[in-house]
Amino acid sequence: MTRAPGHRVASAAPAACAHCGLAVPASLVREGEPQQFCCSGCEQVYRVVREWGFDQYYRLVDQQQGSLEPARVTGRSFDDFDDPRQQAEATEVAGPDRFRTRLYLEGVHCAACVWLVERLPSVLPGVDEVRLNIGSAVAEVTWRPGRTRLSAVGRALDRLGYTPHVHRASRPQEARRIEDRTALARLGVAVACAMNLMFLHGAVYAGEYSGMASPYYAFFRWMSLVVAIPVALFSARPFFQTAVAGLRARVVHIDLPIAIGLAAAFIASAWNTVRGAGPLWFDSAAMLIAALLAARQLQRGAQRAALERADSLRGVAFLEFARRLDGDDVDAPSVEVPLSALAPGDRVEVRSGELVPVDGVVLSGRSSVDNAVLTGEAAALVVGQGDVVNAGATNLGARLVVRADATGDKTRVGALLALVQDALSRKPAMLQTTDLLARRFVWILLAASVITGIAWWQRGPAIAVERVVALLVVACPCALGLSVPLAVSVALMRAARAGVFIKNPDALERLRKVDTVLLDKTGTLTEGTATVARWHGDEAVLQFARDLEAESAHAVALAFQRSYGRSMRIVRTIEQVVEVAGHGIAGRLDGHDVRVGNLAHVEGAGARVPAELERVAATMLDDGLSPVFVALDGRVAGVAGIGDALRADARRTIDALRARGIRVRILSGDHPAVVARVGATLGLPADDALGGLTPEAKRDIVASLVTGAGDAGAVVMVGDGVNDAAALALADVGIAVHGGMGATIVAADVVLTREGVTPLLDILDGARRLRGVIRRNIGFSLLYNAVASTLAIVGIVGPLLSAVMMPASSLVVVVSSAFTRTFARAGARRQAGPAAVKVEA
Repeated sequence: MTRAPGHRVASAAPAACAHCGLAVPASLVREGEPQQFCCSGCEQVYRVVREWGFDQYYRLVDQQQGSLEPARVTGRSFDDFDDPRQQAEATEVAGPDRFRTRLYLEGVHCAACVWLVERLPSVLPGVDEVRLNIGSAVAEVTWRPGRTRLSAVGRALDRLGYTPHVHRASRPQEARRIEDRTALARLGVAVACAMNLMFLHGAVYAGEYSGMASPYYAFFRWMSLVVAIPVALFSARPFFQTAVAGLRARVVHIDLPIAIGLAAAFIASAWNTVRGAGPLWFDSAAMLIAALLAARQLQRGAQRAALERADSLRGVAFLEFARRLDGDDVDAPSVEVPLSALAPGDRVEVRSGELVPVDGVVLSGRSSVDNAVLTGEAAALVVGQGDVVNAGATNLGARLVVRADATGDKTRVGALLALVQDALSRKPAMLQTTDLLARRFVWILLAASVITGIAWWQRGPAIAVERVVALLVVACPCALGLSVPLAVSVALMRAARAGVFIKNPDALERLRKVDTVLLDKTGTLTEGTATVARWHGDEAVLQFARDLEAESAHAVALAFQRSYGRSMRIVRTIEQVVEVAGHGIAGRLDGHDVRVGNLAHVEGAGARVPAELERVAATMLDDGLSPVFVALDGRVAGVAGIGDALRADARRTIDALRARGIRVRILSGDHPAVVARVGATLGLPADDALGGLTPEAKRDIVASLVTGAGDAGAVVMVGDGVNDAAALALADVGIAVHGGMGATIVAADVVLTREGVTPLLDILDGARRLRGVIRRNIGFSLLYNAVASTLAIVGIVGPLLSAVMMPASSLVVVVSSAFTRTFARAGARRQAGPAAVKVEA
């Protein structure tokens, strides 16, 4: 579609939006209007673009044959941007009365977006410069606090359709930014000096053949030494620093061979310069350093890009404000405040499309939330008054008012993110093998370098030095050193995206061979909450029972509410509701007398239980269900079986584990008969379904299994309650399932945020794939070093080619680790509705 400058013209029905070009719904078409819009956001942005004279934006989009999405304008005041605490984490001083602030922008799609955002200083006084990185969607805004406010910048960007967020760079991120700048400076010096050294050495070489006068010849040699000094002292400094630090710690670092080779080249060249005779390698050494630094820069970028692609939790980091209600009423006005200003007990408003800022309870409203940041699943979850919501969830529907119970790092997602960061900071035991292998390889390499130098010395010192430098560089075991840590880091982030938070990376190594899996019953194999698992009787009687139970907060009433919800009431009037503790509830519904409770409760009103219902109740007891009788107008007409239903994936998961040769056992504190029935339902032998266990008994069983397992394999404990914490801590690998208590999360090695026990199979598969990636990386690294070393020793590979081959091998390891799906993200699953109830007529 061709667009005229400044607006878009609909070429055919249906009408096209003047901003984004998408079809305009028929209900929004305005007859006689030259421009049509698909939504109010597009109209607002279009008007602002025209008002500010940025019509060229649409021409740029046309030139790129690009397309836009419907604009989203929040209309926020962004007053929280003016809070000094909010700014401190993303702002630096850029000069006198000038600040530079990083903002993450939603809705950045193409180069036209960059052009539009960077035109902001022309219409907003006090803004000196805006630089937008299209890859990260982070804009660096240079502004003057004496002439404008950061909130004004936020409102201007929002009017253009780019919702801004203060981009908090963590301390590691800040350190990486400084490291990157220094690395670029070192690379720039090396490249500049290498180019000048090439010209100087060209003059020296020409002088050797043309008979250059001695003073000029000496001048060019000394100038080469002067130009080479910044390369040796500044650009090559990282190689020497790490090598010396390793020697001080009595550790042979993988940079030691490179440092020795560079030192040999520079010292030999400097000595030849002083004595006025002999070859110079300043140009080769400088080009080698430039190539190594450039390759490491690319390698560093590839590693970080790999981790960023695997990280799906970034959206939570951009949550920096909340709408706190100014009053106790749910309809009180809201005030935008920094997230750090919230405290438990505060009431916050969450509008449609916004992230929930706290862990808390819904006080008002009914909506759907996307909890994928915690569960890894994209299915929406319906929430209403009294339901718990977690920070990081996206409100997909109507307005919610939430009471804050936890904020910031105290939230569930904050704690889980801390687990991942803690795991990433740990050095897995599996790294010890590769570290030892790399150190031994360095010793072998040093010995080979000495032998190579001696062997080539008879051909001339210059050739010998060249061969030694080539060998030391090309055989640097950088790829070997990267093979394990990079693979583990990517696996941890992919696991987090799939709803598997790994606290202890060593657990992945132990999970490659599992002997026994121990499962708690309640909350692990079962749903953990009582529901109406079975109903026998008329459907109309069931409707009366659930409407009466909606008036109670008893455990049995909650079971009815979980199974059917509160919103399915069919009766018009409910009167004379009386609840008898320990027995049941009674009331009059639409003129009918209804009683729900145990046998004594219904018989106390003169009702008799038919023989058929007595047999059904006995069967329910045998199946581990508690029978609840329903009497209608003095006649017992139905019985409900209340119980904790097995998870839908329990049998399938246990069968899959047993098919892999893993012994599965149940350890539960429930009655042994109930546990035995559950074990039989899941196809487990009676000896593997143990009930009536205290927390101490579970602990002792796990301890004995771990001690006796030996090399047979790991003992894995899976649980969710405080009574499982000791067993989780003692097991080779402890796994806390979704909804686990705080103590289990602390004790476990792995925390699941997805429902069910199917993630257990994902963990085992992910550990197996990670092992394969590590073996592949190590195998390639060893093969590369063997072949490259041979080529360097025989003289086929020189120093410059070595500088290209060495980082190329590391990049292969990076690609191998980054693009292997160790942990597949959980796909969108249909949210389960009310518990399935078997209705018997």
